Parts: sequence; C-alpha cells; structure tokens
Amino acid sequence: MIKSFSILSHLSQRVTFLIVICFVLCFVQFTLIFQLISESSDIERFLSLSSDDNLSAILNCTKKLKCPNNITQFSIHIDQNSQYPNVSYVRSPVFTAILNTIRNSSYYTNDSTAACIHIAPVDTIDRDRRSKNGYYTYFIEQRLNFFHEWSDSNKIHLIFNHYTGTWPLYRRTLDFTLPSHHILASTSFTTANYNCLSHITFPLFHSDYPSNFTNKFSSTRTILLSFKGKSYEDVQHHRTFFRHLNNNHDIIIKYTDNTSSYDQNEYTELLRQSYFCLVPSGRRLYSYRFLEVLQYGCIPVITTSDNEPVILPFSEIINWSQSIIIYSNSPLSLLPYYLKKIGKQQRIQMQKECIDIWLKYFSSIPRIILTTLDILNDRFMSSFPS
Repeated sequence: MIKSFSILSHLSQRVTFLIVICFVLCFVQFTLIFQLISESSDIERFLSLSSDDNLSAILNCTKKLKCPNNITQFSIHIDQNSQYPNVSYVRSPVFTAILNTIRNSSYYTNDSTAACIHIAPVDTIDRDRRSKNGYYTYFIEQRLNFFHEWSDSNKIHLIFNHYTGTWPLYRRTLDFTLPSHHILASTSFTTANYNCLSHITFPLFHSDYPSNFTNKFSSTRTILLSFKGKSYEDVQHHRTFFRHLNNNHDIIIKYTDNTSSYDQNEYTELLRQSYFCLVPSGRRLYSYRFLEVLQYGCIPVITTSDNEPVILPFSEIINWSQSIIIYSNSPLSLLPYYLKKIGKQQRIQMQKECIDIWLKYFSSIPRIILTTLDILNDRFMSSFPS
C-alpha cells in the first residue's frame, strides 16, 4: 500500500512538472508573438508607411470647379500687358520655364476670352525679401494691375510660388493680395493651410533641375542611411542632431557649413549607395533634396514634427505611402533601429516606387508643369479627357 502511494506521488510530481514546463513554454511563445506584434506596431507608429485617412479627406475634393462664362473645356491663357507690352516682369529661370511650358502645352489658348484660367507673367516664384538670388519682385501689386484680367473678379488666376516663409515658423507671406478666384501652386503646404479648391502642392527644385542624371539604378547598396548638407547649427535646427547618428560605416552624416566648395559628385554617389536618405526641412519647409533623392532611388526619410505636418508634392494624385517614410516626434537615436527592421524586399519595392514616381511626374521642369496642368484639368467640371 505504501509502495503504491509512493508510485502515485512520484507520477503526480512528474505530471505537475510537465504541466509547469508546458505553461512556461506557452508563456514564452506568447511573449515572443506579442513582442513581434508590438515591434511591428512600433515600426508602423514611428515610420509612417500607411495611408492617412485624414490627409485623403483634405486632398480629395468632392466639389468640382467650373470655368467662368460657360467655357466648356479647361484652358489657360498668359495675359498681355497692353499698357507696357515691351516690359518684362519675369526674373527667374524657373518662372521662364513655367511660362514656356504652358505656352507649348495642349491646354494653352491665345484667346483671353476663351480661357478657363489665367496667369499673369509677373514673377511670383520668390516672395522672400531675404533671398539673395535677385529674383524677388518689388512693387508686385502695381505690376500685376497692369494686366486688366487681374482685377476682373470673374477670372480665375493661377499663381506659382516657391519661396515664402522661412524657419522656424514658415509663415506664408506673399506680400500681395490674392484675387478672389485663384489657384496657388506652391511649396510647403501643410494640413492646416491646404485648400483642395484653391491650392496645388508643388515641388521645390533648382533652375538647372535635373542635373547630371543617369538612370543607373542599383537595388544593392552599402549605406543604410545618409545625409549631406547644412546643419544650420547657428539657429539650432533639428538637423544638428543628425551628427549623433553617424558611425562612418553604414550611416554617413556630412555637414557642409564650413566647406568652401561643394562636391556634387560625392553627394550623387552617396545617394546612389544609400537605401535611405534623410530629407529634413531646412530654410524652407520643403527641401530641394526630396526630388534629388527620389531620382536616385534613395528612400526619403522625412523628419518633421506635429507643428509642421507637410503635404508632399502632387499628393492630389500620388499615393506616397508605399515609397517614403515620415519620422515624426520620435527620438532620432531610434531611427536606425527601425530602418533595419524594414526587410530587403520591401526596401527594393520602395526604391522602385521612388524611381517610377520620379520618372512619371518629376523627371524635368516641363514634366512638373504639365503634371500641374493635368491636376487642374481633373479639378474642373468640364475638361479635356485625362
């Protein structure tokens, strides 16, 4: 009897031990699964890779615009200065390229009365008085008023602008009164100031854009993350904190504040060899480097904060969610960790998306302007087939 009891007791201990082992294994497995889910959730939380329903609602107008005077198709006219026909108010190469592209497009009409929208050939690209390029147009109100269409409240006017507000508040100051009916194609729109009926998100680019581009794409790269540009250390810009990421191996951060000459070839090679490229705001809320990194298939990592929720160029027609990363309100020190969690196949797919988008919409200044006109065409009720 005692012997039987001893055997049962021994079996009971074994069963208890096995139950405990099973429980521990289940707990460990559950913990690992939870960590994977949590980690995936963290990546999506810190790296915005999914579409924003709120942004979609802001961008997608349910209401269509109408051309004035019962005009049945979208068209654009470059207004004429009847008072001073031989005087030009075009200063910048960018605005010159804009007007030339419009004039040569299928949307252009030489008949002012048949135009759906108008553009006055007065250079509005640079509205920052502190700009040093000499393209700021003074006495702009008086010059705009030389074009009689400008004061016609029944006309719709298209205005292009690159530079307005600067860091840190990026306040928009055009320094002239917009007409009652207008469409402003401008950089640096945010979710707070964008209006889908009167605004178009426009990219920032240099007058010689694109420069030295060769379509030599490589999906295999040696650098995880890179940045080359000014730190703006004198104004304590958030770019200054990038230096803490540099390891001179797979994370390369190079500041150019104190260099007398800029090595463009080194910059280009850095873009070619990097999977991800930091695209911070600078003096402007938008950055020239956004289009530059796209064209070399480097995935843009846009660093921002809730105070400046920028809307990306041509978001009206481009779904950026599968090609870029927005890193906001999170410690920069964690950025490399999250980037490494993005697998190689996903990186390659994002790189291809960047190249495809660049080729389709941003491969030249004329292509950018024609894309703008296509967006406008879609926005009006009666229009050319898209």
